[in-house]
Amino acid sequence: MNTRYLLRFFLFLLFAAVLVAGVSAASADVEDAVEKGLSYLSGHQNTDGGFIEPNTDKTSISATWFTTQALVAAGEDPLSAKWTKNGKTPLDYLVESPDGKSDGTGEIAKWITFAAACGEDPYTFADYDAVAALQEKIKEDGRVGNYIYTTYWGIFGLTAAGADVEPQIAWLLTQQNADGSFGSYGTETGDSGDADNTAASIMALRAAGIPADDPAVEAAVQFLREAIEENGGYNYGYYSAPNLASTAWAVQAFCSVGIDPSTVKSSAGNSPVDYLLSLQKEDGSFRYTETLTDTPVSMTARAVAALSGCAYPILPGAQGFSIEGGAVSAAVPEDIPQADKPSVPSDDWEEITVTDDFGYTVTISARPERIVSLAPANTEILFAVGAGDRVVAVTEYCTFPEEATKLPVIGGYSTINIERIVAANPDLIFAYHGNGEENVNYLKHLGYPVITLNADSIAGTLHDIRLVGEAVGCTETAEKLVSAMEIRLSAVSEKLAGIPESEKPTMVHSMWTDPLWVSGNNTFQNEMIQFAGGINAVVTTEGWGIVTLEKFLLIDPDIIFVDTGMGMGEGATDSLKNYIMTEPRLSTLNAVQTGQVYAVNADIIDRGGPRIVEGIEAVASIAHPEIFGEYEPENAAASSPLGILPLLGIAAVLLFRRS
Repeated sequence: MNTRYLLRFFLFLLFAAVLVAGVSAASADVEDAVEKGLSYLSGHQNTDGGFIEPNTDKTSISATWFTTQALVAAGEDPLSAKWTKNGKTPLDYLVESPDGKSDGTGEIAKWITFAAACGEDPYTFADYDAVAALQEKIKEDGRVGNYIYTTYWGIFGLTAAGADVEPQIAWLLTQQNADGSFGSYGTETGDSGDADNTAASIMALRAAGIPADDPAVEAAVQFLREAIEENGGYNYGYYSAPNLASTAWAVQAFCSVGIDPSTVKSSAGNSPVDYLLSLQKEDGSFRYTETLTDTPVSMTARAVAALSGCAYPILPGAQGFSIEGGAVSAAVPEDIPQADKPSVPSDDWEEITVTDDFGYTVTISARPERIVSLAPANTEILFAVGAGDRVVAVTEYCTFPEEATKLPVIGGYSTINIERIVAANPDLIFAYHGNGEENVNYLKHLGYPVITLNADSIAGTLHDIRLVGEAVGCTETAEKLVSAMEIRLSAVSEKLAGIPESEKPTMVHSMWTDPLWVSGNNTFQNEMIQFAGGINAVVTTEGWGIVTLEKFLLIDPDIIFVDTGMGMGEGATDSLKNYIMTEPRLSTLNAVQTGQVYAVNADIIDRGGPRIVEGIEAVASIAHPEIFGEYEPENAAASSPLGILPLLGIAAVLLFRRS
């Protein structure tokens, strides 16, 4: 380490020591949970030194970052023999991973905190001045990147490196809502606050040395106190279920201000510590929610860091706030009482058996009268085939047609609320692959017929429309709809017939800015580009993935089209397009210089439903205006925060930054 970093490093440790002075030992329940969690993590270190989620074949940089933070929080040395596999440490994985030096603001900040947690100098580690790279992201008004969430990650990184963050703190404080909360994107977007971003902002303020009794910190803490759910957990939005990631953030935020989180109680008497402990399984891992196991390595790492009482950034020698209380009082429910199934006349219905997209057969003995849809694409199909009047509940992202917005909401896409589904009293449920296998299996366990869709192509979408039509007794309407779609698709193909490869423009579809997420092979958008007479310039990217700024500049596509919205609500539908057009580092792109950057309604290019034809026609118009006429974005206003098809890829970004 150089002298500059050593000085800053020990000053930070001194500050951290002041925060935790005088705390007492953690409760036996908490200590036992941490030990069991560490044991589980140990069993999931890969031979490259990083950490890998179960049932995957690739080490996860996200899981490795969270685990390294957890190890340091629990007093472990991530570079010790105990945490070395095949001669490789987590730090070796970071250096050797192709995803290590990402251009995204949050990812650079994580590189810094990763290096610092392992005792390395982030100014020089691996011949990379990550601090300078992060400082290049700072805007004139002080924010890091473009948003609140990139700014608090920036503060974590800069404070871990001992750098000045006064301008960042000044800007962050201007983004606090009247109720004390913080959101993701900033007050100018009308972004309401949630527990995740509020807790993270508290930690950022504290990391920068803002006192716990500062009015802004106290207001944010009060928001967290009031946001607690009955079971002691926290969620990241009104409709989402309480979950480990959000709750861990809250626990860490309380610890950062010297509040024992076990003393923060809901009206039912449960604390966030109780909730975290209730999610631990026998093998030491932690569930994501009471009913869903998801990314258990990352979740276990988050829980270990939180229960160790450490707030981000976590540096060597960290001494967390010792949590005195905590007991497994909010046990994971084995079952939820089943609602009485409706009695439906079946005089005009012949029993049918259908096979869903995952090969499971579902027998439907009576005409479905109370249908629940767990994804926007499903909802659009149900209304399009004529069964919309029988849909009784949808997700918060089901925003088309307008009638769907007036129905009861059962949660988000990956955060469905089982209790609300039960309350809807369905006789048929249409799920989607991203709802999570455990959620779907649990609904089946409760006795509900569940048809799970997974339209991963144009042909798959047409198949699913027919499948839904058959399942709800609207076969004829579904077939007419498919025929009409096929006619429009054929018209596009005929107009493009004979166009040589040399006249096909190179195109990139992007749905996120920081870092740049694009649609590679095996995605809907890749097929759209090819169908519309273009060439996907990032086809070598696997699925939805990140491209570095350097690679993006090297690719230099003829055309870029992006999703509207980016989750920022009305009035910000062109935010991603505007970012690409105004970001100085992208100014040399051919598409930017020629004005070939287009914002397209996220719903029509991301959802596997009837409007996918509109998406293809839009992309064809963008690629070949000489054939289809100039693209007119009359449908550009985003009607959902995030498209469903790339949601799995985007979820990785959201999970990485929010949790």
